Amino acid sequence: MMVVTDANANPEKAKQITANGAEVLFCPADVKSNLDYMIAHIGRRGVQHLLVEGGPTVIGSFLKEGLADEVVVYIAPKILGRQGNADISKSMNRLGKNIDLHYVDTKHFGQDIRIAGLTQKGLEEISIPSK
Repeated sequence: MMVVTDANANPEKAKQITANGAEVLFCPADVKSNLDYMIAHIGRRGVQHLLVEGGPTVIGSFLKEGLADEVVVYIAPKILGRQGNADISKSMNRLGKNIDLHYVDTKHFGQDIRIAGLTQKGLEEISIPSK
């Protein structure tokens, strides 16, 4: 596991994370995007596939910076109360434009639904024409 943070991160916290078996990647203060820096760093290590599981802020950041090739969303028949807030609307409002998904696939798992689709970037990466 890798934790990505800026150069001003708390060194004691970084030691704690490392002691628990994770690597800490410090992004220099002068980089435009921590995400671009991280992707370039892990790309130099030969990583070709990256699964990002995050909350609304992380998901919104990857989409806003055009770094997602595929989007997978799970929907469960539950209405979450105050303690289970999963509101992604604020992060999605910051995108500035719609993101179309292509070659969308839906699957049912009991009462849950999985929706997966490729972004335009994902289509270009694998040279598939848009539908």
